Amino acid sequence: MKTVIIGAGLAGLQLAKQLSELGKKVVVLEKETQIGGLCRTNTTGHFSWDFGVHAIYSRNDNVMKYFHSLPVHYESLKRNVNIFHTGNNGKTYLLEYPFEIGIRNLPLKDKIECIYGYIAAHMNRKVDYVNFEKWIYNYLGTGIARHFMIPYNHKIWNCDLAEISEALVNQKIEPEPVKDFLSNILFKRRVGRKYQADFIYPKEGIHQIINCIAKDLTNHIRVGAGVVGLTRDGNQWTVLTESGLKEVADIVVSTMPLVELIKIINVKGIEKKYSIFKWNDTAFVMVGLKRGHNFKIISDCHWAFFKENEPFYRVTLMNNFSMDFPPALVAEITHKDHIAGMSDAGRIDAVVSDLIRKGIIDSEDAIAETDIKSMQHTYPIPTVGLNDIKYYIKGILERQNLFLLGRNGNWDYINMDGVVNNAQTLLKELLETKI
Repeated sequence: MKTVIIGAGLAGLQLAKQLSELGKKVVVLEKETQIGGLCRTNTTGHFSWDFGVHAIYSRNDNVMKYFHSLPVHYESLKRNVNIFHTGNNGKTYLLEYPFEIGIRNLPLKDKIECIYGYIAAHMNRKVDYVNFEKWIYNYLGTGIARHFMIPYNHKIWNCDLAEISEALVNQKIEPEPVKDFLSNILFKRRVGRKYQADFIYPKEGIHQIINCIAKDLTNHIRVGAGVVGLTRDGNQWTVLTESGLKEVADIVVSTMPLVELIKIINVKGIEKKYSIFKWNDTAFVMVGLKRGHNFKIISDCHWAFFKENEPFYRVTLMNNFSMDFPPALVAEITHKDHIAGMSDAGRIDAVVSDLIRKGIIDSEDAIAETDIKSMQHTYPIPTVGLNDIKYYIKGILERQNLFLLGRNGNWDYINMDGVVNNAQTLLKELLETKI
């Protein structure tokens, strides 16, 4: 039995490693010339930078044991995250994360509005809500909605909030009882979302995880081999790449974006396009500083959120993830509205301008290097009604031995821990029923 895995990101490589160790025949096809997908550390000059935040944490103890089992030297870190808020007085407030905890640092009027809205929401809560926007008002109230959740989420997501399912926040945000909510703001200081409060990060960069997994897979990986066609011939799949390489497989596992996969297969019952699929494409802008400079008011942060009129919604400070990294910041920008039409140079200029305006860097003279990379399908969006369509497609494909895996393959908004768990679950299923 031969398995072809499409995509050499974390999901595809993890499954390939496990199959290879069991003596199974496996080939991994990767369209890029580098493996890792979003789980890569880029190098610009002497600066190292990731595609956004890669903090490794999980509620799943087995997944964390797996990461710790890898021969990787980790930094063990305590999360320090801020939210930028501009009060009606024009003053900048650095709030603690999550926002429900950071309310304690708000101006009095804004604080009262958030507290009142939260209490009112809990007193009048409806059992049913139809989308993410309704969830925000129903669970967090009008104050938190107005001061953070609505503007931030309008900024990041490439579709209307009414189109997004509450699945976006399921198991990610758990609104607390009113008593605990008030206590956090008015009395005791506590850590919000405690399971995320401590995390690990590879000292040499997130690519160290990828290199470790792929170490013994060199003979199984084909790079520059983007898949352009899949055809079913009897009980086997023929996989064709843009370079002309052809692989015949008994089982195919796809980690490529599901919206791209359905364009290149001809399977009865599956359409080439579904309007319900929405996603973000993201520009990552790196700003590296000259020796002796730092990121001033957020210099101690791991990452910070921005909800106002700056182009970026989040910045990650790479030097606070690893002591070996010089000061570099990565700003994330969703390709939407006027940003989508900007050139790379325009996006860099817009980021630098607002970093100066926000008091994060002194001036352009502090900058040693800038760089930008854009990535497609960075965030699959869990839209309302998506699961019905997704599971319908998945069911048809699995009956023909084509399996979906990972964040983009399975079209599931999950973090690294979810990706590893996804691979382990699929391996078990394949061993029990297919291989």
